[in-house]
Amino acid sequence: MPCTTMGSRNSAPEKETVVDAIEALADPGLREAARDTLAARGSAAVGPLLDELLDANSPVPHGQIEFVLTERIGPVAFDEVLKTLAATEDEESRRRISRVFTSFRTVDRYVEALSHPSAEVRNSAAYGIQSACSVAFGREPNPDVDYALVIDALTPLLADPDPEVAQRAEWVLTVLGPGVVERMRDVRVHGPANLRSRALSVLASVGGEEALSPADRAAVERLIRIKALDDQALPLDTCFTSWIAVPTGDQQGIVEVLDLFEARPATFGLGLSVGMHDSHDGAEYGRVYVTPEVDGWTLVVGPWCNPVDPERAEDVLRVVTELSRRYDRAQAYYFGEQGGGSGWLVVEDGTVVRRFGSYWSDDGARFTVGDPLPEERAACVEEGITPVGDAGADDEEWADLAAYLAPQLADQLGLSPLDLGPHNTARGIGAVALTPYAREHGRPHTGAYAI
Repeated sequence: MPCTTMGSRNSAPEKETVVDAIEALADPGLREAARDTLAARGSAAVGPLLDELLDANSPVPHGQIEFVLTERIGPVAFDEVLKTLAATEDEESRRRISRVFTSFRTVDRYVEALSHPSAEVRNSAAYGIQSACSVAFGREPNPDVDYALVIDALTPLLADPDPEVAQRAEWVLTVLGPGVVERMRDVRVHGPANLRSRALSVLASVGGEEALSPADRAAVERLIRIKALDDQALPLDTCFTSWIAVPTGDQQGIVEVLDLFEARPATFGLGLSVGMHDSHDGAEYGRVYVTPEVDGWTLVVGPWCNPVDPERAEDVLRVVTELSRRYDRAQAYYFGEQGGGSGWLVVEDGTVVRRFGSYWSDDGARFTVGDPLPEERAACVEEGITPVGDAGADDEEWADLAAYLAPQLADQLGLSPLDLGPHNTARGIGAVALTPYAREHGRPHTGAYAI
């Protein structure tokens, strides 16, 4: 009995010490000593730290709790963090615990957790592997990791019953380096069948088309042709969208004038997927999507078409002028959502009618050719400002309006890719093609795209 009594007397002060140290983490002047105290308590401090992390009213910065748990207490906290993650139900609490869980960088424990009954644990374990093992963006492989073992452990999750876990497994496998390729090829040949589809996506993401077997490439091409038979127009909104518009259904003639090559059939969905990739991962000038004829127009979509890109402006002016000589009219546009600016180029019978660009950080004056279009002036009137080109027009007001004007002008003058849909009539099959830029600077990297 004396021993039991003595233990109960010691437990309360020790708990108070832990609580006081946790509270001290909120004070920069006391923080380092508090970290030392909590690290010395080890596993005894883990539960109170997690309680504090889950307290919505706690003044302690989440990052301080995460640091103590993962860097000062370390792996001995892993099991309790995992248990808390599996038991936590609300989204915000799961997010906080998951952030701690994925910061331990203990790959062997993450591999074990990939088979946990909780989908949240499996998802977080996969993300933990991604953080500790990724070789994307030039990172060096983790020398302490058996990548083959990690790849084998992740592969079954491609068919996880939770779609978020399956998607996470696919993403993680794509950043683990070339060793993934052989494993995915094996899945494609030998199964299991429920892994084959995502294995194909992983292969395409890691090694592009070149990583696919001839049989897989042929299967993808057959699928595109089948889907293209009843393909409907979709909005081609890539957030930073550039396009050329020509009033003709002569897709082959446009390909010839623009000197495009290796044109291959593509659905609207595939064209959008490629365009999103090429516009978001830095401007990819080596590839474009050429639509089928849509309401009498053909659109060419991709950063290569930007009429007010300093690197592309003069060449776009040249090719659009050539198109206008053959088809009477041709236009080019750029539109960046959320203040990314606008630009347009209108050419008729080989003569430039108007070129203008407006960005939030640049008035685009160096691109200006020709007088304002009637549609530009009408937009000013609608906005309640003095029309551009008139005496008294405010340059700043016009620049602010013009930065959002490209889609409206494209609709008024012809066809905008941003507004396409089932209401448009499409004839023929679209194509993804390489541009002359690819001849000089190398072929674009391919990846996994939605068909």
